[in-house]
Amino acid sequence: MRPVRAALALVLGLVGVAAGIPTASVAAEDAPVRLALAMPLVVPQSTTPFISGDALAQYTSPTGLLTRQLDAVIGRPVAIGIDPLILASIRVLGSAAPVTATAWLDRLATATNETFPLAYSDSDLTLATQAGNLTALVPLSLDFAIDPALFAPAPDATATPTPTPTPTPTLDAGALPALPTSETLVAWPYTLANIAWPRADSVVTPDLSALTATGYTTAILASGNVTREAGASASVTIDDVPVLVADDGVTSALSAATHALGVEEWQSAMDALTASISAAGAAQFGSQPTVFATLDRTAPLTSSRITDTLGSLQATVGITSVTMAEALATPTSAATIVDEPQDPDAVAHLARLLLAEQGEQRFAIVASDPGAITGERRLALLRLTSIAWQGNSAGWATATDDFVAASVDLRDSVQLVKSSGLNFAADRSSIPIYVKNSLDQAVTVYINVHPETALLAIEDPSVKLVIEPNSQGRGEVPAQALSNGAVQLTVTLTGPSGEVIGTPTRTKVNVAAGWETPVVLAFAVFVFGVFGFGIVRSILKRRRSASADVSVTDD
Repeated sequence: MRPVRAALALVLGLVGVAAGIPTASVAAEDAPVRLALAMPLVVPQSTTPFISGDALAQYTSPTGLLTRQLDAVIGRPVAIGIDPLILASIRVLGSAAPVTATAWLDRLATATNETFPLAYSDSDLTLATQAGNLTALVPLSLDFAIDPALFAPAPDATATPTPTPTPTPTLDAGALPALPTSETLVAWPYTLANIAWPRADSVVTPDLSALTATGYTTAILASGNVTREAGASASVTIDDVPVLVADDGVTSALSAATHALGVEEWQSAMDALTASISAAGAAQFGSQPTVFATLDRTAPLTSSRITDTLGSLQATVGITSVTMAEALATPTSAATIVDEPQDPDAVAHLARLLLAEQGEQRFAIVASDPGAITGERRLALLRLTSIAWQGNSAGWATATDDFVAASVDLRDSVQLVKSSGLNFAADRSSIPIYVKNSLDQAVTVYINVHPETALLAIEDPSVKLVIEPNSQGRGEVPAQALSNGAVQLTVTLTGPSGEVIGTPTRTKVNVAAGWETPVVLAFAVFVFGVFGFGIVRSILKRRRSASADVSVTDD
Protein backbone atom coordinates (compact mmCIF):
# COMPACT_ATOMS: atom_id res chain seq x y z
CA MET A 1 0.00 0.00 0.00
CA ARG A 2 2.83 2.39 0.83
CA PRO A 3 4.34 2.18 -2.71
CA VAL A 4 0.90 2.98 -4.13
CA ARG A 5 0.52 6.00 -1.86
CA ALA A 6 4.04 7.09 -2.68
CA ALA A 7 3.38 6.87 -6.38
CA LEU A 8 0.13 8.81 -6.05
CA ALA A 9 1.78 11.44 -3.93
CA LEU A 10 4.57 11.75 -6.49
CA VAL A 11 2.09 12.14 -9.32
CA LEU A 12 0.14 14.76 -7.39
CA GLY A 13 3.34 16.56 -6.56
CA LEU A 14 4.41 16.69 -10.19
CA VAL A 15 0.96 17.92 -11.18
CA GLY A 16 1.20 20.53 -8.44
CA VAL A 17 4.56 21.76 -9.73
CA ALA A 18 3.18 21.98 -13.26
CA ALA A 19 0.16 23.91 -12.02
CA GLY A 20 2.05 26.15 -9.64
CA ILE A 21 0.57 24.45 -6.52
CA PRO A 22 3.05 24.09 -3.65
CA THR A 23 4.03 20.42 -3.35
CA ALA A 24 4.31 20.86 0.41
CA SER A 25 0.52 21.05 0.52
CA VAL A 26 0.22 17.38 -0.47
CA ALA A 27 -0.21 14.99 2.45
CA ALA A 28 3.07 13.62 3.75
CA GLU A 29 3.97 10.20 2.37
CA ASP A 30 4.13 8.53 5.76
CA ALA A 31 0.98 10.10 7.17
CA PRO A 32 -1.60 7.36 7.76
CA VAL A 33 -4.99 7.76 6.15
CA ARG A 34 -7.66 8.30 8.79
CA LEU A 35 -10.74 6.27 7.91
CA ALA A 36 -14.20 6.88 9.36
CA LEU A 37 -17.08 4.53 8.57
CA ALA A 38 -20.84 4.50 9.13
CA MET A 39 -23.44 1.76 8.72
CA PRO A 40 -27.23 1.84 9.10
CA LEU A 41 -29.29 -0.62 11.14
CA VAL A 42 -32.35 -1.06 8.92
CA VAL A 43 -35.00 -3.59 7.91
CA PRO A 44 -36.58 -4.46 4.54
CA GLN A 45 -39.44 -2.43 3.04
CA SER A 46 -43.00 -2.73 4.27
CA THR A 47 -46.25 -0.74 4.30
CA THR A 48 -47.17 -1.11 8.00
CA PRO A 49 -46.51 1.68 10.54
CA PHE A 50 -44.49 -0.68 12.76
CA ILE A 51 -42.55 -3.91 12.43
CA SER A 52 -44.80 -6.75 13.56
CA GLY A 53 -43.97 -8.92 16.55
CA ASP A 54 -43.48 -11.97 14.32
CA ALA A 55 -41.09 -10.09 12.05
CA LEU A 56 -39.14 -8.76 15.05
CA ALA A 57 -38.79 -12.28 16.43
CA GLN A 58 -37.40 -13.38 13.08
CA TYR A 59 -35.06 -10.39 12.65
CA THR A 60 -33.61 -10.71 16.18
CA SER A 61 -33.26 -14.49 16.24
CA PRO A 62 -29.66 -15.82 16.52
CA THR A 63 -29.34 -15.81 12.72
CA GLY A 64 -31.78 -12.99 12.03
CA LEU A 65 -31.14 -9.90 9.94
CA LEU A 66 -30.78 -7.40 12.79
CA THR A 67 -28.66 -9.81 14.80
CA ARG A 68 -26.26 -10.27 11.90
CA GLN A 69 -26.04 -6.53 11.31
CA LEU A 70 -25.24 -5.84 14.94
CA ASP A 71 -22.78 -8.76 15.15
CA ALA A 72 -20.84 -7.29 12.23
CA VAL A 73 -20.15 -3.87 13.75
CA ILE A 74 -20.64 -3.94 17.51
CA GLY A 75 -17.49 -2.86 19.30
CA ARG A 76 -15.77 -1.94 16.02
CA PRO A 77 -14.82 1.55 14.80
CA VAL A 78 -18.04 2.04 12.85
CA ALA A 79 -20.71 4.63 13.61
CA ILE A 80 -24.15 3.04 13.72
CA GLY A 81 -27.14 4.87 12.23
CA ILE A 82 -30.19 3.52 14.08
CA ASP A 83 -33.62 3.52 12.48
CA PRO A 84 -36.08 4.78 15.16
CA LEU A 85 -38.67 2.48 13.60
CA ILE A 86 -36.84 -0.48 15.15
CA LEU A 87 -36.77 1.07 18.62
CA ALA A 88 -40.44 2.07 18.50
CA SER A 89 -41.60 -1.29 17.11
CA ILE A 90 -39.99 -3.20 19.98
CA ARG A 91 -41.02 -0.82 22.74
CA VAL A 92 -44.64 -0.30 21.64
CA LEU A 93 -45.28 -4.04 22.13
CA GLY A 94 -44.59 -3.68 25.85
CA SER A 95 -44.92 -7.01 27.63
CA ALA A 96 -45.84 -8.68 24.32
CA ALA A 97 -42.47 -7.89 22.71
CA PRO A 98 -40.48 -10.98 21.67
CA VAL A 99 -37.80 -11.91 24.21
CA THR A 100 -35.17 -11.96 21.46
CA ALA A 101 -36.11 -8.40 20.44
CA THR A 102 -35.76 -6.95 23.94
CA ALA A 103 -32.47 -8.83 24.38
CA TRP A 104 -31.23 -7.43 21.07
CA LEU A 105 -32.17 -3.92 22.21
CA ASP A 106 -30.30 -4.43 25.50
CA ARG A 107 -27.27 -5.60 23.58
CA LEU A 108 -27.38 -2.54 21.31
CA ALA A 109 -27.40 -0.39 24.44
CA THR A 110 -24.05 -1.91 25.50
CA ALA A 111 -22.34 -1.07 22.19
CA THR A 112 -19.36 1.28 22.43
CA ASN A 113 -19.90 2.46 18.85
CA GLU A 114 -20.86 6.00 17.97
CA THR A 115 -24.59 6.18 17.26
CA PHE A 116 -26.83 8.63 15.48
CA PRO A 117 -30.52 8.53 14.45
CA LEU A 118 -31.65 7.87 10.92
CA ALA A 119 -34.92 9.31 9.68
CA TYR A 120 -37.91 7.21 10.78
CA SER A 121 -38.02 4.09 8.58
CA ASP A 122 -34.82 5.44 6.97
CA SER A 123 -37.00 7.75 4.91
CA ASP A 124 -35.66 9.11 1.63
CA LEU A 125 -35.35 12.67 2.94
CA THR A 126 -35.20 14.66 -0.27
CA LEU A 127 -38.02 12.80 -2.02
CA ALA A 128 -40.55 14.77 0.02
CA THR A 129 -38.78 18.11 -0.30
CA GLN A 130 -38.55 17.77 -4.08
CA ALA A 131 -42.23 16.79 -4.18
CA GLY A 132 -43.15 20.17 -2.71
CA ASN A 133 -42.88 19.70 1.06
CA LEU A 134 -41.10 22.55 2.82
CA THR A 135 -39.43 20.16 5.26
CA ALA A 136 -38.52 16.50 5.40
CA LEU A 137 -41.22 14.13 6.67
CA VAL A 138 -41.16 13.21 10.37
CA PRO A 139 -43.60 11.28 12.59
CA LEU A 140 -46.55 13.28 13.95
CA SER A 141 -47.44 11.07 16.92
CA LEU A 142 -47.06 7.46 18.05
CA ASP A 143 -49.56 7.72 20.91
CA PHE A 144 -52.29 5.97 18.91
CA ALA A 145 -50.37 2.67 19.06
CA ILE A 146 -49.76 2.57 22.82
CA ASP A 147 -51.94 -0.04 24.52
CA PRO A 148 -51.99 0.65 28.30
CA ALA A 149 -52.81 -3.03 28.93
CA LEU A 150 -49.26 -3.92 27.86
CA PHE A 151 -47.64 -1.55 30.32
CA ALA A 152 -47.55 -0.81 34.03
CA PRO A 153 -49.98 1.98 34.98
CA ALA A 154 -48.41 5.35 35.56
CA PRO A 155 -48.07 6.09 39.32
CA ASP A 156 -50.56 8.58 40.77
CA ALA A 157 -48.44 11.18 42.53
CA THR A 158 -51.48 12.68 44.31
CA ALA A 159 -52.85 9.42 45.69
CA THR A 160 -52.49 8.76 49.43
CA PRO A 161 -51.73 5.11 50.20
CA THR A 162 -54.28 3.47 52.47
CA PRO A 163 -52.75 0.81 54.77
CA THR A 164 -54.54 -2.51 54.86
CA PRO A 165 -53.91 -5.26 57.40
CA THR A 166 -53.93 -7.98 54.76
CA PRO A 167 -52.71 -6.88 51.34
CA THR A 168 -54.64 -8.36 48.44
CA PRO A 169 -52.43 -10.19 45.95
CA THR A 170 -52.18 -8.24 42.70
CA LEU A 171 -50.29 -8.44 39.42
CA ASP A 172 -46.67 -7.46 39.86
CA ALA A 173 -46.46 -4.13 38.05
CA GLY A 174 -42.68 -4.53 37.91
CA ALA A 175 -43.18 -7.33 35.38
CA LEU A 176 -44.53 -4.78 32.92
CA PRO A 177 -42.52 -2.03 31.26
CA ALA A 178 -43.37 1.56 32.12
CA LEU A 179 -46.07 3.28 30.09
CA PRO A 180 -44.23 5.06 27.25
CA THR A 181 -44.91 8.24 25.30
CA SER A 182 -44.30 9.10 21.67
CA GLU A 183 -40.98 10.59 22.71
CA THR A 184 -39.76 7.68 24.83
CA LEU A 185 -40.66 5.13 22.15
CA VAL A 186 -37.92 6.50 19.89
CA ALA A 187 -35.52 7.91 22.51
CA TRP A 188 -31.90 6.74 22.53
CA PRO A 189 -28.67 8.08 24.10
CA TYR A 190 -27.11 8.95 20.75
CA THR A 191 -23.53 10.17 20.70
CA LEU A 192 -24.24 12.22 17.57
CA ALA A 193 -27.53 13.95 16.78
CA ASN A 194 -29.34 15.91 14.08
CA ILE A 195 -27.43 14.30 11.22
CA ALA A 196 -29.30 14.12 7.92
CA TRP A 197 -28.27 11.21 5.71
CA PRO A 198 -30.09 11.50 2.36
CA ARG A 199 -29.86 8.72 -0.17
CA ALA A 200 -26.66 8.94 -2.22
CA ASP A 201 -26.81 11.36 -5.14
CA SER A 202 -30.35 12.58 -4.44
CA VAL A 203 -29.83 16.17 -3.27
CA VAL A 204 -30.39 19.48 -5.05
CA THR A 205 -29.37 22.85 -3.67
CA PRO A 206 -32.74 23.87 -2.09
CA ASP A 207 -32.88 20.57 -0.18
CA LEU A 208 -30.20 21.66 2.25
CA SER A 209 -32.26 24.56 3.60
CA ALA A 210 -35.31 22.26 3.85
CA LEU A 211 -33.26 19.80 5.91
CA THR A 212 -32.06 22.52 8.26
CA ALA A 213 -35.66 23.73 8.59
CA THR A 214 -36.54 20.20 9.71
CA GLY A 215 -33.99 20.46 12.52
CA TYR A 216 -30.91 18.82 11.03
CA THR A 217 -27.62 20.59 11.70
CA THR A 218 -25.19 18.29 9.85
CA ALA A 219 -25.44 16.25 6.66
CA ILE A 220 -23.83 13.21 5.07
CA LEU A 221 -23.56 13.54 1.29
CA ALA A 222 -21.99 11.37 -1.40
CA SER A 223 -18.91 12.84 -3.09
CA GLY A 224 -20.68 12.81 -6.46
CA ASN A 225 -23.23 15.23 -4.97
CA VAL A 226 -20.55 17.72 -3.88
CA THR A 227 -17.90 19.89 -5.49
CA ARG A 228 -14.91 20.36 -3.18
CA GLU A 229 -11.75 22.37 -3.43
CA ALA A 230 -8.66 20.51 -4.59
CA GLY A 231 -7.07 18.67 -1.68
CA ALA A 232 -10.10 19.07 0.62
CA SER A 233 -10.73 16.53 3.34
CA ALA A 234 -13.96 14.65 4.02
CA SER A 235 -15.25 17.51 6.19
CA VAL A 236 -16.61 20.55 4.35
CA THR A 237 -19.20 23.28 4.84
CA ILE A 238 -21.98 24.11 2.39
CA ASP A 239 -23.84 27.34 3.15
CA ASP A 240 -22.48 27.19 6.70
CA VAL A 241 -23.84 23.64 7.18
CA PRO A 242 -21.21 21.05 8.23
CA VAL A 243 -21.15 18.19 5.72
CA LEU A 244 -19.31 14.89 5.89
CA VAL A 245 -18.53 13.70 2.37
CA ALA A 246 -18.65 9.95 1.73
CA ASP A 247 -16.11 9.05 -0.93
CA ASP A 248 -17.93 7.27 -3.76
CA GLY A 249 -14.91 5.23 -4.84
CA VAL A 250 -14.17 3.96 -1.34
CA THR A 251 -17.85 3.29 -0.60
CA SER A 252 -18.20 1.29 -3.83
CA ALA A 253 -15.05 -0.71 -3.12
CA LEU A 254 -16.22 -1.33 0.45
CA SER A 255 -19.53 -2.70 -0.85
CA ALA A 256 -17.72 -5.01 -3.26
CA ALA A 257 -15.53 -6.38 -0.45
CA THR A 258 -18.43 -6.98 1.97
CA HIS A 259 -20.41 -8.84 -0.70
CA ALA A 260 -17.57 -10.96 -2.11
CA LEU A 261 -18.51 -14.63 -2.34
CA GLY A 262 -15.27 -16.59 -2.32
CA VAL A 263 -11.96 -16.03 -0.55
CA GLU A 264 -10.14 -15.12 -3.76
CA GLU A 265 -12.86 -12.67 -4.77
CA TRP A 266 -12.80 -11.11 -1.31
CA GLN A 267 -9.01 -10.78 -1.30
CA SER A 268 -9.06 -9.12 -4.71
CA ALA A 269 -11.79 -6.75 -3.51
CA MET A 270 -9.74 -5.93 -0.38
CA ASP A 271 -6.73 -5.03 -2.52
CA ALA A 272 -8.94 -2.67 -4.55
CA LEU A 273 -10.43 -1.21 -1.36
CA THR A 274 -7.09 -0.43 0.30
CA ALA A 275 -5.80 1.09 -2.94
CA SER A 276 -8.94 3.26 -3.16
CA ILE A 277 -8.50 4.46 0.44
CA SER A 278 -4.83 5.23 -0.21
CA ALA A 279 -5.63 7.20 -3.36
CA ALA A 280 -8.37 9.20 -1.62
CA GLY A 281 -5.99 10.05 1.22
CA ALA A 282 -3.12 10.94 -1.09
CA ALA A 283 -5.35 13.42 -2.94
CA GLN A 284 -5.80 15.49 0.22
CA PHE A 285 -3.60 18.31 1.43
CA GLY A 286 -2.52 18.57 5.02
CA SER A 287 -0.91 16.22 7.49
CA GLN A 288 -4.06 14.29 8.48
CA PRO A 289 -5.80 12.97 5.35
CA THR A 290 -9.28 11.83 6.36
CA VAL A 291 -11.55 9.59 4.30
CA PHE A 292 -15.18 8.83 5.09
CA ALA A 293 -17.20 5.97 3.60
CA THR A 294 -20.46 4.16 4.29
CA LEU A 295 -21.54 0.55 4.25
CA ASP A 296 -24.59 -0.59 2.28
CA ARG A 297 -27.67 1.54 2.89
CA THR A 298 -30.18 -1.29 2.41
CA ALA A 299 -30.47 -4.33 4.66
CA PRO A 300 -28.30 -7.23 3.42
CA LEU A 301 -30.50 -10.18 2.55
CA THR A 302 -27.62 -12.65 2.40
CA SER A 303 -24.55 -13.24 4.54
CA SER A 304 -21.80 -10.68 4.05
CA ARG A 305 -18.15 -10.28 4.84
CA ILE A 306 -18.54 -7.10 6.87
CA THR A 307 -16.71 -8.52 9.91
CA ASP A 308 -13.83 -9.85 7.80
CA THR A 309 -13.54 -6.60 5.87
CA LEU A 310 -13.53 -4.38 8.96
CA GLY A 311 -11.00 -6.63 10.70
CA SER A 312 -8.71 -6.51 7.69
CA LEU A 313 -8.90 -2.72 7.46
CA GLN A 314 -8.03 -2.37 11.14
CA ALA A 315 -4.96 -4.50 10.59
CA THR A 316 -3.81 -2.66 7.45
CA VAL A 317 -0.69 -0.55 7.88
CA GLY A 318 -1.25 3.04 6.78
CA ILE A 319 -4.93 3.14 7.72
CA THR A 320 -6.05 4.48 11.09
CA SER A 321 -9.65 4.15 12.19
CA VAL A 322 -11.26 7.32 13.55
CA THR A 323 -14.75 8.23 14.68
CA MET A 324 -17.27 10.30 12.75
CA ALA A 325 -16.86 13.02 15.35
CA GLU A 326 -13.12 13.11 14.68
CA ALA A 327 -13.73 13.22 10.94
CA LEU A 328 -16.14 16.13 11.36
CA ALA A 329 -13.56 17.94 13.48
CA THR A 330 -11.05 17.91 10.61
CA PRO A 331 -10.27 21.41 9.27
CA THR A 332 -12.97 22.20 6.73
CA SER A 333 -13.18 24.01 3.43
CA ALA A 334 -16.10 25.46 1.51
CA ALA A 335 -17.98 23.30 -0.98
CA THR A 336 -21.09 23.43 -3.14
CA ILE A 337 -23.80 20.97 -4.09
CA VAL A 338 -23.85 19.32 -7.48
CA ASP A 339 -27.59 19.03 -8.15
CA GLU A 340 -28.68 15.40 -8.40
CA PRO A 341 -32.50 15.46 -8.54
CA GLN A 342 -34.73 12.52 -7.65
CA ASP A 343 -36.38 10.47 -10.38
CA PRO A 344 -39.32 12.55 -11.73
CA ASP A 345 -41.70 9.56 -11.63
CA ALA A 346 -40.89 8.91 -7.98
CA VAL A 347 -41.43 12.58 -7.16
CA ALA A 348 -44.80 12.52 -8.95
CA HIS A 349 -45.88 9.43 -7.01
CA LEU A 350 -44.95 11.01 -3.69
CA ALA A 351 -46.74 14.23 -4.61
CA ARG A 352 -49.94 12.14 -4.89
CA LEU A 353 -49.30 10.67 -1.46
CA LEU A 354 -48.72 14.08 0.08
CA LEU A 355 -51.93 15.39 -1.49
CA ALA A 356 -53.85 12.40 -0.12
CA GLU A 357 -52.36 12.95 3.34
CA GLN A 358 -53.37 16.60 3.30
CA GLY A 359 -56.95 15.54 2.61
CA GLU A 360 -56.77 13.06 5.50
CA GLN A 361 -55.60 15.75 7.89
CA ARG A 362 -58.48 18.02 6.91
CA PHE A 363 -60.89 15.12 7.36
CA ALA A 364 -59.45 13.92 10.69
CA ILE A 365 -60.42 17.13 12.47
CA VAL A 366 -64.00 15.80 12.81
CA ALA A 367 -62.81 12.84 14.90
CA SER A 368 -62.68 12.90 18.69
CA ASP A 369 -58.99 11.91 18.48
CA PRO A 370 -57.56 13.23 15.19
CA GLY A 371 -54.04 12.10 16.11
CA ALA A 372 -55.12 8.47 16.05
CA ILE A 373 -55.79 8.93 12.33
CA THR A 374 -53.05 11.30 11.23
CA GLY A 375 -50.35 9.67 13.36
CA GLU A 376 -50.90 6.21 11.92
CA ARG A 377 -51.19 7.44 8.34
CA ARG A 378 -47.99 9.49 8.58
CA LEU A 379 -46.06 6.42 9.78
CA ALA A 380 -47.46 4.43 6.85
CA LEU A 381 -46.35 7.22 4.52
CA LEU A 382 -42.87 7.26 6.04
CA ARG A 383 -42.53 3.53 5.49
CA LEU A 384 -43.43 4.07 1.83
CA THR A 385 -40.61 6.62 1.51
CA SER A 386 -38.03 4.23 2.98
CA ILE A 387 -34.81 3.85 1.03
CA ALA A 388 -35.36 0.10 1.40
CA TRP A 389 -37.76 0.34 -1.58
CA GLN A 390 -34.80 1.24 -3.81
CA GLY A 391 -34.57 -1.39 -6.52
CA ASN A 392 -38.26 -2.37 -6.30
CA SER A 393 -39.90 0.37 -8.31
CA ALA A 394 -42.79 -1.82 -9.48
CA GLY A 395 -43.66 -2.91 -5.93
CA TRP A 396 -43.37 0.66 -4.71
CA ALA A 397 -45.72 1.97 -7.40
CA THR A 398 -48.31 -0.63 -6.39
CA ALA A 399 -47.90 0.24 -2.69
CA THR A 400 -48.39 3.96 -3.39
CA ASP A 401 -51.58 3.22 -5.34
CA ASP A 402 -52.84 1.20 -2.37
CA PHE A 403 -52.05 4.09 -0.04
CA VAL A 404 -54.11 6.51 -2.14
CA ALA A 405 -57.00 4.03 -2.34
CA ALA A 406 -56.94 3.57 1.44
CA SER A 407 -56.93 7.36 1.81
CA VAL A 408 -60.13 7.61 -0.26
CA ASP A 409 -61.78 4.90 1.85
CA LEU A 410 -60.77 6.69 5.03
CA ARG A 411 -62.28 9.99 3.95
CA ASP A 412 -65.47 8.19 2.85
CA SER A 413 -65.90 6.59 6.28
CA VAL A 414 -68.09 9.54 7.33
CA GLN A 415 -70.78 10.03 4.74
CA LEU A 416 -74.31 11.31 4.22
CA VAL A 417 -76.88 8.54 3.78
CA LYS A 418 -78.65 9.10 0.48
CA SER A 419 -82.42 9.57 0.52
CA SER A 420 -84.80 9.03 -2.40
CA GLY A 421 -87.14 11.81 -1.28
CA LEU A 422 -88.88 13.50 1.63
CA ASN A 423 -92.32 15.01 2.31
CA PHE A 424 -92.63 18.34 4.12
CA ALA A 425 -96.32 18.74 5.06
CA ALA A 426 -96.17 21.51 7.65
CA ASP A 427 -95.62 25.23 7.87
CA ARG A 428 -92.67 24.65 10.16
CA SER A 429 -90.90 21.38 10.82
CA SER A 430 -87.52 19.64 10.68
CA ILE A 431 -85.87 17.84 7.79
CA PRO A 432 -84.23 14.56 8.94
CA ILE A 433 -80.69 14.03 7.62
CA TYR A 434 -78.90 10.74 8.29
CA VAL A 435 -75.09 10.44 8.55
CA LYS A 436 -73.03 7.22 8.71
CA ASN A 437 -69.80 6.96 10.75
CA SER A 438 -67.66 3.90 9.99
CA LEU A 439 -64.74 5.01 12.18
CA ASP A 440 -63.94 3.35 15.49
CA GLN A 441 -64.26 6.71 17.27
CA ALA A 442 -66.94 9.37 17.58
CA VAL A 443 -67.10 12.25 15.11
CA THR A 444 -68.62 15.72 15.17
CA VAL A 445 -69.94 17.12 11.90
CA TYR A 446 -72.12 19.99 10.76
CA ILE A 447 -75.05 19.48 8.38
CA ASN A 448 -75.51 22.23 5.82
CA VAL A 449 -78.72 22.28 3.74
CA HIS A 450 -79.23 24.63 0.77
CA PRO A 451 -82.54 24.63 -1.22
CA GLU A 452 -82.26 25.35 -4.92
CA THR A 453 -85.54 27.35 -4.96
CA ALA A 454 -87.35 29.61 -2.51
CA LEU A 455 -90.13 27.13 -1.73
CA LEU A 456 -88.42 26.22 1.51
CA ALA A 457 -86.51 28.38 3.98
CA ILE A 458 -83.79 26.75 6.09
CA GLU A 459 -83.84 28.33 9.53
CA ASP A 460 -80.47 26.92 10.75
CA PRO A 461 -77.93 26.57 7.94
CA SER A 462 -75.45 24.55 10.04
CA VAL A 463 -76.72 21.85 12.42
CA LYS A 464 -74.20 20.16 14.70
CA LEU A 465 -74.35 16.36 14.96
CA VAL A 466 -72.28 13.97 17.10
CA ILE A 467 -72.19 10.37 15.85
CA GLU A 468 -70.93 7.46 17.93
CA PRO A 469 -68.36 4.98 16.54
CA ASN A 470 -69.55 2.58 13.84
CA SER A 471 -73.09 3.90 13.90
CA GLN A 472 -75.57 6.16 12.14
CA GLY A 473 -76.87 9.47 13.44
CA ARG A 474 -79.80 11.70 12.52
CA GLY A 475 -79.73 15.45 12.41
CA GLU A 476 -82.85 17.60 12.44
CA VAL A 477 -82.62 20.69 10.23
CA PRO A 478 -85.39 23.24 11.06
CA ALA A 479 -87.19 24.67 8.03
CA GLN A 480 -90.28 26.69 7.03
CA ALA A 481 -92.50 26.04 4.02
CA LEU A 482 -93.09 29.13 1.89
CA SER A 483 -95.04 27.63 -0.99
CA ASN A 484 -96.14 24.31 -2.42
CA GLY A 485 -94.07 22.25 -4.83
CA ALA A 486 -90.99 20.11 -5.17
CA VAL A 487 -87.57 21.46 -4.22
CA GLN A 488 -84.09 20.01 -4.55
CA LEU A 489 -81.87 20.26 -1.48
CA THR A 490 -78.06 20.13 -1.60
CA VAL A 491 -76.82 18.61 1.64
CA THR A 492 -73.17 18.99 2.66
CA LEU A 493 -71.21 17.78 5.67
CA THR A 494 -68.47 20.03 7.02
CA GLY A 495 -66.00 20.04 9.86
CA PRO A 496 -65.70 22.74 12.52
CA SER A 497 -63.55 24.89 10.23
CA GLY A 498 -65.83 24.57 7.23
CA GLU A 499 -63.89 21.86 5.41
CA VAL A 500 -66.14 19.60 3.33
CA ILE A 501 -66.45 16.02 4.60
CA GLY A 502 -67.46 13.26 2.22
CA THR A 503 -69.48 13.84 -0.93
CA PRO A 504 -72.44 16.30 -0.97
CA THR A 505 -75.82 14.78 -1.87
CA ARG A 506 -79.02 16.10 -3.52
CA THR A 507 -82.44 15.22 -2.09
CA LYS A 508 -85.93 15.98 -3.44
CA VAL A 509 -88.46 17.37 -0.93
CA ASN A 510 -92.21 17.64 -1.65
CA VAL A 511 -93.48 20.78 0.12
CA ALA A 512 -97.20 21.05 1.00
CA ALA A 513 -97.46 24.49 2.60
CA GLY A 514 -100.66 25.20 4.62
CA TRP A 515 -101.69 21.55 4.90
CA GLU A 516 -100.99 21.52 8.58
CA THR A 517 -103.86 23.94 9.62
CA PRO A 518 -106.77 22.24 7.76
CA VAL A 519 -105.63 18.85 8.97
CA VAL A 520 -105.42 20.04 12.55
CA LEU A 521 -108.84 21.76 12.32
CA ALA A 522 -110.44 18.70 10.79
CA PHE A 523 -108.95 16.53 13.45
CA ALA A 524 -110.17 18.97 16.14
CA VAL A 525 -113.69 18.96 14.66
CA PHE A 526 -113.61 15.20 14.56
CA VAL A 527 -112.51 14.94 18.17
CA PHE A 528 -115.04 17.58 19.26
CA GLY A 529 -117.80 15.74 17.40
CA VAL A 530 -116.92 12.43 18.97
CA PHE A 531 -116.79 13.87 22.44
CA GLY A 532 -119.94 15.99 21.84
CA PHE A 533 -121.87 13.02 20.55
CA GLY A 534 -120.81 11.05 23.59
CA ILE A 535 -121.87 13.81 25.96
CA VAL A 536 -125.30 14.29 24.29
CA ARG A 537 -125.86 10.56 24.24
CA SER A 538 -124.97 10.33 27.91
CA ILE A 539 -127.38 13.16 28.82
CA LEU A 540 -130.19 11.64 26.83
CA LYS A 541 -129.57 8.28 28.39
CA ARG A 542 -129.71 9.77 31.87
CA ARG A 543 -133.05 11.58 31.04
CA ARG A 544 -134.61 8.38 29.78
CA SER A 545 -133.45 6.62 32.90
CA ALA A 546 -134.93 9.41 35.13
CA SER A 547 -138.29 9.32 33.27
CA ALA A 548 -138.49 5.59 33.77
CA ASP A 549 -137.85 6.00 37.48
CA VAL A 550 -140.72 8.59 37.82
CA SER A 551 -143.16 6.31 36.03
CA VAL A 552 -142.40 3.45 38.37
CA THR A 553 -142.94 5.70 41.41
CA ASP A 554 -146.36 6.93 40.17
CA ASP A 555 -147.50 3.37 39.73
